[in-house]
Amino acid sequence: MLEVGVTMLLETFDAASKKEEYRCKVTDLEDGKIYIDYPINVETNKTVFMLDGMQLAANFIDPASSAAVCMFRTEVLGRVKKKIPMLMLRDPGQNEYIRVQRRKFVRVQTAVDVAVQFDGKPSFATVTDDISAGGAAVLLPHNTMVEEGAEACLYVVIPSSNGENQYLELKASLVRVHSNDKSDRRTASLQFQDISHHDQQLLMRFCFEKQLQLRKKGLE
Repeated sequence: MLEVGVTMLLETFDAASKKEEYRCKVTDLEDGKIYIDYPINVETNKTVFMLDGMQLAANFIDPASSAAVCMFRTEVLGRVKKKIPMLMLRDPGQNEYIRVQRRKFVRVQTAVDVAVQFDGKPSFATVTDDISAGGAAVLLPHNTMVEEGAEACLYVVIPSSNGENQYLELKASLVRVHSNDKSDRRTASLQFQDISHHDQQLLMRFCFEKQLQLRKKGLE
């Protein structure tokens, strides 16, 4: 799956720090270790220095299928010099890789606090049934009646591992309303509109981390 010569993208994983993206290339592989050339900051195009123990989220396009992206969590183990200076990353193993179809977002079933306001209607507080970087399904109050295509504004609270919540204001449109006859529960599937790259990346990281947690608990 992961091969020498593959280009990887790395992102800082600490929710308390500014998110930055780095580009690197896999130069060698050993059991439990990935060697890469020194990463380059995608924004500044400058080589960066990474401390041992730095937590990162990595992703790469699967060489066997250009339609799939693999994501995993890693950390910097140290520096070595063979033919070229290299960084050594922890390889968690393919069982810890999350495979995602390109142009699709990882969707996780989780309850996230959100306030929703459809055009011309009062806002209401609810929770998500599931969420991704492309949209969310939210629980609808019984007295809220909306039609497909309705525009909405969502105020989403994204929890982080360090206890500092992230607050997003997102525009969305209603795709459809689902009804569950057994539970009398209604959910609205919403697609985000004009979402910024920053907000999209934040949601992708949140869903990625949540999926890792579910996998470890055996709930995925």
